[in-house]
Amino acid sequence: MQRALSARGEDGLLPSLASRLAVVDLLYQLGLQATYFVGVVGCATYVLGANAFQVSYLVLTFNLVLVAGGVACGPFVDRVGPRRALVLAFPAMSLLGLFGWLFPLSMGSLFVTATLLGALWAVAGTAVNAFPRYLTDSPRELLRMNSLCNTATSVAVIVGPLLGGAISMVAPQQCVFSVLAFAPLSAEAVVMGMPRAALCKPGTGETGKPDGTGRDSGRGAFLHELWEGVRIVFTRGDLAFLFFLGFLGFFCYGAFDSLESLFYRYTLHASSDWMGWLSAIAGVGGTLGSLLVMRVPERRLTPTLLSALLLVTGVGSMVYVGTGSVAGAAVGQAIAGLGFGAMGPVRTTLTQQRCDPSYVGRVTSVMQAGLNSAGIIPLFFAPFLADALGVQTVLFGASTMVALVAVAFLLASLRRR
Repeated sequence: MQRALSARGEDGLLPSLASRLAVVDLLYQLGLQATYFVGVVGCATYVLGANAFQVSYLVLTFNLVLVAGGVACGPFVDRVGPRRALVLAFPAMSLLGLFGWLFPLSMGSLFVTATLLGALWAVAGTAVNAFPRYLTDSPRELLRMNSLCNTATSVAVIVGPLLGGAISMVAPQQCVFSVLAFAPLSAEAVVMGMPRAALCKPGTGETGKPDGTGRDSGRGAFLHELWEGVRIVFTRGDLAFLFFLGFLGFFCYGAFDSLESLFYRYTLHASSDWMGWLSAIAGVGGTLGSLLVMRVPERRLTPTLLSALLLVTGVGSMVYVGTGSVAGAAVGQAIAGLGFGAMGPVRTTLTQQRCDPSYVGRVTSVMQAGLNSAGIIPLFFAPFLADALGVQTVLFGASTMVALVAVAFLLASLRRR
């Protein structure tokens, strides 16, 4: 299998598939990035005048579905393959965009949108993150493909909020959902053009289904596969280290989900379009980080590097929320974005290196569930802390905790070497 993949790479097919996958990532992320912060959270805060508790419950709903959907879709991606998973997810995203755009705006409709957005984001994210391991096991190629995809995501983080902010300046803010209605359809066209034969796993046919394995497709088999993904992660020391680094490192960022839009409104005294502009600056930093990390030598691709990059995000976040000025927030967003942009491909590559294609979807979904669930618990008490201490104080404290967690894992990774 790997000899065949190597030959394909030499013929130019592997680089072509990597480029197409990056385009797919860019297009669907464009819809999501324009919709979630400026659309869902922005409409709740600026159009409906939601308070911290309402925004927290809205974001909590999104995150709970994102976590549950992420875990559940791991076996699904392993069964049908990443190509088919994306083919099914993108039309559903477009329909959701039409709903958010055309249906009368209310907190109820935003809760429906947030719920379905979380589920579809989970499927697409797991499929894209698992995709490279279906093509190669070369660390260098994996890092390159993951960096390209992360660069595409970072560009979407720039363009999506900018587009959302621009739309909200010239049209009702609900029109931001139109981006989600159209962008995934373009991604669908690119995915449909990717050859099935290039995506086969060992022991599978072009459909991605096992050849003659007789694998049961019932509920019991599904739950067994679900548990296998959890078991693999937590019985492998290297994978468990990556899981907890992500979970604990991202834990305090949950406070940002519920309070960040209020930080813009009450601390920065910025209009809703600034939600787009400053997010775009983070995307510029993320793009640079994703591109720079491709130059990292293979021997440096370690959990120590990942821990150091988490520290960069923590320090950047402290600058972002520490000054109360738009200029300071812009500098902080650029630094944090640089760290996040480099972290993504490093974390994904380290995970893929430790996975066989037969279970990479399940392991990826567990890892993603760890990242996404990390932000749920703070949603329960962040509004209360904000009422008592102030929004800026809570966000700065959360950023400081991220930096401290990063230092702890950095020291732990050095001791493991």
